[in-house]
Amino acid sequence: IISPDRLILEETILPYFAQSISVQRVLFAGCSAYTQRYKDFFDSKEYWTIDPKRVKRKYGSERHIIDSITNIGRYVANDYFHLLIMNGVIGYGLNRIGEVEQAIDACHAALASHGILLLGWNDTAQRAPIDVWAIPALAKFCEYYFGPLQACHYRTEGSGHHTYSFYRKA
Repeated sequence: IISPDRLILEETILPYFAQSISVQRVLFAGCSAYTQRYKDFFDSKEYWTIDPKRVKRKYGSERHIIDSITNIGRYVANDYFHLLIMNGVIGYGLNRIGEVEQAIDACHAALASHGILLLGWNDTAQRAPIDVWAIPALAKFCEYYFGPLQACHYRTEGSGHHTYSFYRKA
């Protein structure tokens, strides 16, 4: 998929975190054909994927989990990951505020101290079934200034108004 948001993710965000020495354990939530090569960015890292659909396993990493991100605590200890990416999950699987809250809480528990949570979501009424800006569980995080994009929240061009929001575990 070639789109403004994918270009930002693949040419700026993923390479930046792949080169970061503080990022050693990564979890990518949500798998599809276009995400299967993301493991190549993190070939020197411990790279995990998670998706609730069994058929998506073929797009995942060697450390793939077939389950919802809300259940990540069943598979790893608290404070485990340095980077957790939830791109295109809100509105495409997590559609109710309770599910999103549970997912953000699970991400907070799974992230190491000062770990980074990257939320990628479409800022349109039909694709953001909840007000992402008002998710109470995000209060457990601080906004993280992502230098390469010079922002904590970066809205891409295009009809989906895909937004990348960066958070650090407080």
